[in-house]
Amino acid sequence: MKKLWIATFLAVTSASALAQSTIYKHVDANGRVTYTNKPMKDAAVVELEPLTLIPATPTGMLQPQGVAAKPPAAPTPAPASAEANIKPAVAIVTAMPSASAVSFPKVDTSLQKKRDEERRRILEEELKGEEDQLSNVRRNLGEEQRNPELVAVVRMAQATADPTPSQQVELRNKLEKASGRIRGLQATAAEHEKNIEALKKELGALKP
Repeated sequence: MKKLWIATFLAVTSASALAQSTIYKHVDANGRVTYTNKPMKDAAVVELEPLTLIPATPTGMLQPQGVAAKPPAAPTPAPASAEANIKPAVAIVTAMPSASAVSFPKVDTSLQKKRDEERRRILEEELKGEEDQLSNVRRNLGEEQRNPELVAVVRMAQATADPTPSQQVELRNKLEKASGRIRGLQATAAEHEKNIEALKKELGALKP
């Protein structure tokens, strides 16, 4: 803005000085024309019309009358990016046939029968082993329940109406020792019984 007003001031002062000076026109013998503000011999005064001075106006402040202001130019659309032209990938999924639609190779009847017989033989051997072990555990359990040490402890407890503290400790230790062996045998017998039940169930599922 400061530069604009300085340029306007110079234009106005120059025009005023020109309006106040007298201009002379001189034509020499060769026809060459010279204009000057200093008097010359055989020079004629040039009549100038008064100048109309219009102060400079910043660009965009005034518009000529009758001329519509031009609308601002529309922004140039940005070029489409390369990403916009990339089409999404399409995955082609092929449905797998269901298990029922797949034809598995059939096993020969005689071969399947041999497999079933072998499986039955193994299960029967395991069943016999579990039954034998259960019988041994039950036998040991009966012997432990008839253990003379346990019988003596039980009889001692029954005979002692008012045991002393030391007798109570002795009886409790002997009972815990004997009953601990019995509880272990009972747990082992229960495990064998569960195994026997499972093996019988598998044997029943096999085809005769």
